Amino acid sequence: MNCLQNLPRSSGLPLRSFTGNSRKPFSTVVSLGMTKFADQRRSIVAQVVSGPESTTEKDETEKDAGKSDTYSNDMTAAMGAVLTYRHELGMNYTFILPDLIVGSCLQTPEDVDKLRSIGVKTIFCLQQNPDLEYFGVDISAIREYANKCGDIEHLRAEIRDFDAFDLRLRLPAVMSILTKAINRNGGVTYIHCTAGLGRAPAVALTHMFWVQGYKLNEAFNLLVSKRSCCPKLTAIKSATADILTGHKKTPVTLTWHGVKCTTVEISGLDIGWGQRIPLEFDAERGLWTLHRELPEGHYEYKYIVDGVWTCNEFEPIASPNIDGHVNNFVEVLDDNSDSTRAAVRKRLSGDDSHLTSNERLIISQFLEAYPDVE
Repeated sequence: MNCLQNLPRSSGLPLRSFTGNSRKPFSTVVSLGMTKFADQRRSIVAQVVSGPESTTEKDETEKDAGKSDTYSNDMTAAMGAVLTYRHELGMNYTFILPDLIVGSCLQTPEDVDKLRSIGVKTIFCLQQNPDLEYFGVDISAIREYANKCGDIEHLRAEIRDFDAFDLRLRLPAVMSILTKAINRNGGVTYIHCTAGLGRAPAVALTHMFWVQGYKLNEAFNLLVSKRSCCPKLTAIKSATADILTGHKKTPVTLTWHGVKCTTVEISGLDIGWGQRIPLEFDAERGLWTLHRELPEGHYEYKYIVDGVWTCNEFEPIASPNIDGHVNNFVEVLDDNSDSTRAAVRKRLSGDDSHLTSNERLIISQFLEAYPDVE
């Protein structure tokens, strides 16, 4: 990955964990280790001590452990912090507020009963189908069982994993679904993604900021004091400003000079680091060009020229990130820097992000009016 962010560091308390898993139960005692730090970055470490198990069960556990290792490595690279998720240990969660829980994914229908036992009335899943398929989670069985229970609602609102821009774009719709569900169901709300370390904390944080009256930094400090995680603050700030100032987009042109290369692509920008956009070649000018319309914000990107990742020395270059990678960047701003809209976005993007009573009312009305889709 080429876009790692140096997010605020914080300590966290151990997570609460269950022993449930998607395989045949066996005698298991789960203990979550103390949070450890590597180079001042966060790491969540879990340990398991198991009773006797069959060869098949052991093979399945080792297979999941391998998948957890791969997922954890990808998450660390994408999130810019050392984060570990052990799927084979079962569901884990943390109470952020008495009625708000952030946790990892449900793995079996039995996990629904565990949440019902602590008063959960809404299960809010942010995973996409590929996330579920990777760990072999049968979401249909979980949803079917929850529906049969009658006293708990399971909802899905998908956000792409490790993608801050997708989080920014989807937050308004996601928060509308969540807010209406909380108003409808009451009780405790369980918000989860795969590991409960990125998307779920971000949505919980947005709920505290938009709906419950917290300043963003106050909500963030409370959240990370209870669960070590990496919610993307810039995405939340940008999504907030998008609602209050409109979703205006500005044309941006990026170019690469070179007649000897055969392919030029860009990664990053508004598509994330897992995708690429090809540039068009103008043979007469010897120029590769990308035309893109982007909402206001700061975007980092990198060129891939004949398969090699590289920066364009003729375009702005950002400072090295936490892992030493250097990227190009573009700053998309309001044409009129003195406008009220620009002032609102500047305030929200600063260190003291807060909402006025009128702004919170505007957001509330926006969420209520948003079309009902799941």
